[in-house]
Amino acid sequence: MTLRRPKTGLSRKVVAYYLCFCLTSVCWVTAALLMTSHALLCDRAANGCLSRLGRASSAVEIHWLRHQADGLDEVIDELQHDCRAAYWAVVGVDGKFVAHSCARLKGTAAGEPAGVRSRLDDVTSVRYVTDDGTTLREFRVALANGETPIGELRVGVDEPSFLATIESAAKYIPIAVLAPLCLAVGGGLVLMKLVRPVAAVEGRLRTIAKQQLGAEFHIEALRARDAVSLGWNRVVEQLQRSQRGATSDHVETVLAEAAQARGEAQFEQILQRLSDGIAVTDAEGRIAFANGAIAALLGAGDEVEALAGARLQERLLEVGECPEDSDLLSPAAAGRTATAELVQKGECERVLRVARLPLGSDAQQGHVWSLRDVTQQKLAEQTRDRFIDTATHELRTPLANIKAYAETLASAEYIDGELQKEFCNIINSETTRLARFIDDLLSISSMEVGALTIERQKVETERMFAEVLSKVEPLMQKKEIAFEVDLPPKMPELHLDKDKIIGVLVNVLGNAAKYTPSAGRVSLKVKIEDDRLRAAVTDTGVGIKEEELDKVFEKFFRSEDPRVQAEVGTGLGLSLAREVVRMHGGEITVESELNQGSTFTVSLPVA
Repeated sequence: MTLRRPKTGLSRKVVAYYLCFCLTSVCWVTAALLMTSHALLCDRAANGCLSRLGRASSAVEIHWLRHQADGLDEVIDELQHDCRAAYWAVVGVDGKFVAHSCARLKGTAAGEPAGVRSRLDDVTSVRYVTDDGTTLREFRVALANGETPIGELRVGVDEPSFLATIESAAKYIPIAVLAPLCLAVGGGLVLMKLVRPVAAVEGRLRTIAKQQLGAEFHIEALRARDAVSLGWNRVVEQLQRSQRGATSDHVETVLAEAAQARGEAQFEQILQRLSDGIAVTDAEGRIAFANGAIAALLGAGDEVEALAGARLQERLLEVGECPEDSDLLSPAAAGRTATAELVQKGECERVLRVARLPLGSDAQQGHVWSLRDVTQQKLAEQTRDRFIDTATHELRTPLANIKAYAETLASAEYIDGELQKEFCNIINSETTRLARFIDDLLSISSMEVGALTIERQKVETERMFAEVLSKVEPLMQKKEIAFEVDLPPKMPELHLDKDKIIGVLVNVLGNAAKYTPSAGRVSLKVKIEDDRLRAAVTDTGVGIKEEELDKVFEKFFRSEDPRVQAEVGTGLGLSLAREVVRMHGGEITVESELNQGSTFTVSLPVA
């Protein structure tokens, strides 16, 4: 039985569905355009006057303070000229219009229209419909002369009707409709051309489905026009070969080839999903295979094909710097395993560990390469080494002092009483230093595991700053530093962890005093602005290098400046301070210039 090409309407159905979808989309887009235009026109008219309402109320209050109601009509006329609105008016405390952009309404009762009310901060909005059917939005703000109320300032804004919106947008509607329609028609023609071969194949499959099970049939090939018809013809050819009979050996060969292809595909999928970069090069060092991870590490993004045929050593040297004595670059070492670390310079420095293994006993068969980003591991090692150095210094020095003075007290037959007190004070000071260092370590440890907590409570801000000043003023006096304090006359109560915030401020002020030479100047300025309390600590100390500004809040970081190294410190205070401030919803920033001084600013939310 021979199957002829059936008549099918698949392509026409698809195109019809496509055009219906496009027409529906155009209708929805047009409706959305009109609705959006209407909303924009309404909001533009309202926002234009609403943005001037604050300045307008201030102008009216100033005029009332100077001239009372005399000349207030001129102020209203000027507001009407600056912002075109339905009306501007001032209503007195007696409910009558003191001034109105419509002069005949002056002195009449203001009345209270019935409508929808809403309130935003100090502005009251009333949306209502007038007797002639016009929709108005009236915005009101209270007026006062000091503590004495004057009345309220009102501004009415016409809300455009939906018909007016349609009229304003009418000139754009033909373009908005015709352009998508033209594109839809063109897309329909293209879609019909694309769907036609699929429709032919679908018709043949439907005919086959209608045949009785086991019935013999013959399928004709299609005219080769595109990839779909070519694919169908290959299927027909293969089916005809199968029908002519295939030997068992041929079937086994096909199955073996399919199994091998499947195994190779799975192996390649595994390599592509590895997080380490993997590549295979030939004897000349050209890339024969590369996974996605190595493409990302070499800066090729997801374009694995771009690496095919490239020399891997050259791409590695483009990415980073390799030690000159490394076996990785030595031709003599091509036959043995080599490992090196490449340092990638740029905005974000990275360290890549590269390993090369030969395929077989020599390098003639090529190499297998692996790349791994070990930047975080290197940073962890640097932090560990820095911690060991800091801990060794911070523990050894006070312990040595305690041991020396304790041995002197124990071995000396006679020591003057004052000298004994001095020795005991030194031992107590060094013990306090050790305890503070251990407390900082415990706080940092709690911060890293997420166990650091704050206990908020209402705090009298003036008393909190008084405690801070009492702790740092002795240090300022000891170094003869001019300490300037500028606090606002009235500060709101804050909801925070008082002890931890005091610790932050004392740490910042203590650092300012520590790194400011004698006879220098340190200032503390506190401001309340934008619902935030900002405490700025400025000093005339040694300053910070520009390249070190991003590191000052890192754990255990201390500047390499000899003047900084000469002072006692652990590098933990600012790191802990930043975390405490962040937990309160604030931030701590630094601005500094070497040899000119620094400014640390602590910002905390008032609410």
